[in-house]
Amino acid sequence: MEKIKDYDRLKKIIEKFNITGDIISINPINNGIINTTYVATLSDENKYLLQKINTNIFKEPYRLMKNIENVTSFINSNDAKSKDNLTVIKTKEGAPLCVDKDEFSHKSYYRMYNFITGSTSYDKVDTPIIAYNTGKAFGHFQRILKGYPMVLLEETIENFHNTKKRYADFLEAYQRDAVGRKENAYKEICEIMSREEVCNIIVDLLDKKKIPYRVTHNDTKVNNVLIDSKTNEPVAVIDLDTVMPGSGLYDYGDGIRSACSSALEDEKDLSKVSIDMEKFKAYTDGYLSEMAPYLKPLEVSNMANSVKIITLELAMRFLEDYLNGDTYFKTDYDDHNLVRAKNQLKLVEEIENKIPQMECFIDECYKKYKGKSKTMRNSK
Repeated sequence: MEKIKDYDRLKKIIEKFNITGDIISINPINNGIINTTYVATLSDENKYLLQKINTNIFKEPYRLMKNIENVTSFINSNDAKSKDNLTVIKTKEGAPLCVDKDEFSHKSYYRMYNFITGSTSYDKVDTPIIAYNTGKAFGHFQRILKGYPMVLLEETIENFHNTKKRYADFLEAYQRDAVGRKENAYKEICEIMSREEVCNIIVDLLDKKKIPYRVTHNDTKVNNVLIDSKTNEPVAVIDLDTVMPGSGLYDYGDGIRSACSSALEDEKDLSKVSIDMEKFKAYTDGYLSEMAPYLKPLEVSNMANSVKIITLELAMRFLEDYLNGDTYFKTDYDDHNLVRAKNQLKLVEEIENKIPQMECFIDECYKKYKGKSKTMRNSK
């Protein structure tokens, strides 16, 4: 196996955490587009996740870790059903982060988690059962954190899911055209501008207090759920960097967008991009099996809309980053973010065509689980 860059430096960083055993191997995980992640295998047969935090995005890593420590502790104390949850491993000095300085005194921040064995994550959902259990995992995550005091949560990325603000940022990037790319993306720019009003829906409902703020994950991609490799049941929700107060609609919508698309986010052949309704039904069933009793009517009636809104938001974010010169998302080639934006805009069109079907199933599924909840309470 090829030795990874800075192996010796990473080894010294890992040894500063409160773990035992000698380091056998350090291997990169390349499926993230924000932080840099490694798996460390030790001689005592334990494995750990080491992450270098992207401080271009998370500018206050200690505030970030305060959120994660508090939320993981709350989950571990209140989630009696799960035997495996994410746990922060502290340094030998009791700190949540290891700070490393290079020869120019530039600081890098590293954190460590337990590695949950016997589980896997998926970049793409191939079966309805995985879609169901992904939806169930995120619904369970929201339900467990229902009692968590939101006043303790730090806003790790300001306005992260404020689609109205995202539209304004996109418009500014288009007008500035920092690297001279807007001529390559006029069609996509026009498609986003034609949907400006859609960007206001969830934000306005929150501002007018018609739907509640909840403790939300805010990045409910399918690969942020660990699935049991044998049973296909959900094990844990991971990547808690963006856990903040927000709308549960964004979490649900992004979960559907990620789990139920027929193609990956950077698929170039747009004929392959659509919403798989069988997986949509499975994911929704899993999510509502956990959350139906706790949702407000306006949340339920906007669930289908939320899928379109969050997909449009991501298209804007990809296109904004493309226009800005690829400063946020990791890219593998020059037009990577443009390809991602085209992909998500095609998905928006597919969602718009299927919203009536989606609304019918959501209503049917919601009534099923809300009714069961009432029956169970009345029988006690």
